[in-house]
Amino acid sequence: METHEAVENEDLDFGRIGGRIESMAEKMGKYSITMPRSLAEAAREVSGDAGLSAYIAGAVEARVRHDMLGQFLAEYEDLHEPITQEEIDEVDAEMAKAEADRAERARRSAEKGAAA
Repeated sequence: METHEAVENEDLDFGRIGGRIESMAEKMGKYSITMPRSLAEAAREVSGDAGLSAYIAGAVEARVRHDMLGQFLAEYEDLHEPITQEEIDEVDAEMAKAEADRAERARRSAEKGAAA
């Protein structure tokens, strides 16, 4: 599989798994959850000014996105072929290079700002 290969929208059910998760500006609901007290206290400590509810909402959103990506990949592999470790390694290398390039641009920008 070519790393930049386009995926046709009709191949996958984007309506079901590709929907956007609404932002925190969306109308809120109040829920009761149960979790170990030590975990709740640790979350409260690291949540900062945003508060425990925002912290937990962010964690749940990240997990939902992760699960949705897993569904997408499973459907993709069902329709096409399994993604190989070689392909994963290629993408990892591309991402590492892009991050290094971004960091280098940020460093140069900071140097220019300091010199001005």
